[in-house]
Amino acid sequence: MYTDKKFKIVLIDDDPSMMVMLKDFITEKYTRADVAVFKTGEEALSGIFTMPEVIVLDYHLDSVEPDALNGLQILKNVKDLYPETPVIFLSVEEKPEVAMNTINYGAYDYIVKNENAFHRLEILLANILTQSELKRNLSSQKFFNRLLAILLIAVVIGFVIFKMLG
Repeated sequence: MYTDKKFKIVLIDDDPSMMVMLKDFITEKYTRADVAVFKTGEEALSGIFTMPEVIVLDYHLDSVEPDALNGLQILKNVKDLYPETPVIFLSVEEKPEVAMNTINYGAYDYIVKNENAFHRLEILLANILTQSELKRNLSSQKFFNRLLAILLIAVVIGFVIFKMLG
């Protein structure tokens, strides 16, 4: 269903090897994915020009730039720009309070980088992309329902006028 159309996924991670693994994993699983990669959140905020379908974000983003904003700060900015875009955290940070903070500030989910991380990411991406496709289909259906209602009203009015004149 969601593989019929191109969609954009943004990856923000300061670990180059993790970035390569994530991008390869996503493009292998989702051949229609247009994956944009950024090594800092600031770079992502200035480089995202169209609303992505989903953002995968690391929590600690300070290995490239020591003063870089952390994932929670980037999440707040992303939610200001794209409030409807789901953000999945993928991080080595295992503290439950960190995960809860990200969820409280609007993250879709929080995944700890471990042996199950890519499997969980695949499930979450599938859910998000399916939901997005369903929303698009619902919008199209609403449009055609309104159009059909307008046409039906026009036919009824035309019929009434025809009967009145004839």
